[in-house]
Amino acid sequence: MAQSPRSKTTAKRAAPKPAPKRKSAAGAVDRTPLLEWLSAGVGLVLILATLGIVGSELFRADDTPPRFTIRTVSVEAIPGGFHMVVRVHNDGGSPAAGVVVEGELTPPSGPSETAEASFDFIADKSSREGGLYFETDPRQGEIRLRAKGYSEP
Repeated sequence: MAQSPRSKTTAKRAAPKPAPKRKSAAGAVDRTPLLEWLSAGVGLVLILATLGIVGSELFRADDTPPRFTIRTVSVEAIPGGFHMVVRVHNDGGSPAAGVVVEGELTPPSGPSETAEASFDFIADKSSREGGLYFETDPRQGEIRLRAKGYSEP
């Protein structure tokens, strides 16, 4: 069976042609600018570093219970007593909610006093500050700070 001349021309048109190269006004072939390659490289490095940090945190998960370190930050005289600011740091690998901190003051003379502060939430490896109120100057006596308890968030 012979092909008609019309079918031959249709077959020739269907062949794909390579895309023409872009040329600038001067006739040179355009390339991707160096600055574009550099910014793409910086973006790639940042993405890979972020994924690496997140991935390493997944494998280094610290499931230790909360451990509290409590320190006095400052003491200030106020009307009717003294205000002592304390910093509570959670050294453990788990967060804690409802942390209760007790300060027991034993002055050189007179009865001992206790004060409490409650912290809603202390994330792992982080600190929070709060205040304790005493009638006697805590700088004149012995102060004992301790965490009384917490709950899991």
